Amino acid sequence: MNSNIRLLFLLFVLLISPAYAQSSCLNADRNIRIGLVSQGLPETWKIEPSTGFIEIFDVKKRQSVYSGKAAQIVISAMKGGKMKVAVDERKSLYYFSNELLFSAVGRAPINLKVLAGGKKSYSYRGTLAISPQKGGLRGVNIVDIEDYLKSVVPSEIYNRAPDAAQQAQTIAARTYAVRNLKRHSGSENFQLCDKVHCQVYSGIAREIKVATNAVKATNGKILIYGSEPANTVYHSNCGGYIIDSRAAWKGSEVPYLIGHYDGVVGQKPFCHFGKQIKLNQNTDKLPKPQASITIAKMQAQATKSTHKNFGHRVGMCQDGAIGMAAIGYNSRQLLAFYYPGTKMATMNYAVDGSQPVEEAPVVVAAAPRPTQTVSLVAPPNPTQISALQRNSKTGQSGRSIKDTLKQVSTSRIDSAATSLRKIFWTPGQPGISRSIY
Repeated sequence: MNSNIRLLFLLFVLLISPAYAQSSCLNADRNIRIGLVSQGLPETWKIEPSTGFIEIFDVKKRQSVYSGKAAQIVISAMKGGKMKVAVDERKSLYYFSNELLFSAVGRAPINLKVLAGGKKSYSYRGTLAISPQKGGLRGVNIVDIEDYLKSVVPSEIYNRAPDAAQQAQTIAARTYAVRNLKRHSGSENFQLCDKVHCQVYSGIAREIKVATNAVKATNGKILIYGSEPANTVYHSNCGGYIIDSRAAWKGSEVPYLIGHYDGVVGQKPFCHFGKQIKLNQNTDKLPKPQASITIAKMQAQATKSTHKNFGHRVGMCQDGAIGMAAIGYNSRQLLAFYYPGTKMATMNYAVDGSQPVEEAPVVVAAAPRPTQTVSLVAPPNPTQISALQRNSKTGQSGRSIKDTLKQVSTSRIDSAATSLRKIFWTPGQPGISRSIY
């Protein structure tokens, strides 16, 4: 009898463990701690609440030390690892060695204008945490992850990118943040930093409407692989070829970070290969391509070549995604192309009764063959197609996708289809196929 009970219990654990593992990564707190590393460790921080009222909370003692009117609060580093707080130069709160939380109180819009040392001022949503550190005072912005993304997305992608590219970038950035919440854990006392080491974050000043709309449209959505958030790395420009993560960083294989050609069948790549050379130009005087990367050997089908690029060339190519979006690919198709085999999931804080996790990955290319393609049914838009084609005449420069978007971004589209086909790769077939040339 006891053995049967143990067996049933074991089966129950095995049945629920995948669901638990999958849901655990979706339970992350929506409020995250962003270390304002770019501000350094100044000896003085000045804070101005937008509402004219402030609450100061001592984290260690778990009590409010001040709540009331305040036009400006000055926090100064003192000897012995302590700090002094002055409210409007009329009230001083002496000497704190614990982390203090500063929150504006009142009606929206609520934010804090912050001046660290003598540097440029920034405005942040949420709460500012200040604590004494060796060498000065550390500032940490405690902010809702959705508000955090409103600043990150326009800092990371071209602000005139089509909606689909903005949304794909938002989901990639959200996933990257959730996956890396322990990157700065421990003695640093924050989860992510505000620099390119994590994701560029500059507060409210960087926010724009199109990025804010993308954040709202994708509320809580991330990509997962197995039971973990996917490693949704991205870069500016791949030069026409995505490379395998092992070629960039070595390490173990990541099934959804594979090397492949980044372009639409029958069209030249969206990414910029650099200026074309006139036939009579003396090539001996040309500088060496300092920005180039050599594709290392990955699979038997891979080739070795160099192309002008900006970034590590792994994961989503932002210029490539912008080009795909401009001719009609939607955000889910973009993510399926750049992170094949991943599934869309929704953080628990944003679940509205719908399915929190896709039952299966979106497959834009079916069986694992070298050059799977997908045909979209609607006719192409001649204006956009001609605009996206690069000028290949001798002596003229290739046009970047950003230049092209100055013409096509006015007719922003997300779901309109086109008959153009793009190669979609599966984890079973990495490498570069010769049939694309």
